[in-house]
Amino acid sequence: MKAKVTEIFHSLQGEGIYLGDPTTFVRLAGCNLDCSYCDTPQAKDDGKATEMNVSEVLAKINAVTQPGQFVSFTGGEPLLQGDFISAIAPALKEQKYRTYLETNGTLPQELASLLPGIDVISMDIKPPSACGKDVWDVQKAFLEIAKTKVFVKMVICDNTVPAEVERAAKMIADVDKKIILVLQPAEGKSAPDMQMVRRYQGLAGQFLTHVSIIRQMHKIWQLR
Repeated sequence: MKAKVTEIFHSLQGEGIYLGDPTTFVRLAGCNLDCSYCDTPQAKDDGKATEMNVSEVLAKINAVTQPGQFVSFTGGEPLLQGDFISAIAPALKEQKYRTYLETNGTLPQELASLLPGIDVISMDIKPPSACGKDVWDVQKAFLEIAKTKVFVKMVICDNTVPAEVERAAKMIADVDKKIILVLQPAEGKSAPDMQMVRRYQGLAGQFLTHVSIIRQMHKIWQLR
């Protein structure tokens, strides 16, 4: 069993509700979407990745990770290589690591097969304005499977519209209104006005128990 790996490195979690937690990132190559705000375009090209087996990946993780810390499978879209995650997860549990999955939430069947090996799921809502596709239905199916382990993140860009935020909040609430939603303002040229983000927080809060605004902090901290 081999995976196409872009990089493995230890840092701090820079996004979402586990912000600042020590984390080893295993970035798997390949993606099934093409989002306008993607900040890891190099991970889309699996032709430039390194093929590594379970033992090789474990060795790199063990060299930099302490028991109790997170090992995050990210991408690209890591569930495109779900079989590899399933294969390595038991060894990570044995080493007392916590497993974390960062995903676009469009591959529900792939998640179902490896769910027992994952502790935390960070799912990105992908509205049409970001990815050019309508994936609402498949993302709701994903949430139904992930609901006991998931929090949801939605990147807010300058072209994100209220209807997308409302639909995202309603979709999450239909599954469980207690699922946490994080609104993450985009950085750079597509950064939104923060007052708009606050209005979107209020809009989503009409349907959900907990809606936070959390920036991408690793860029501010100047960490990978």
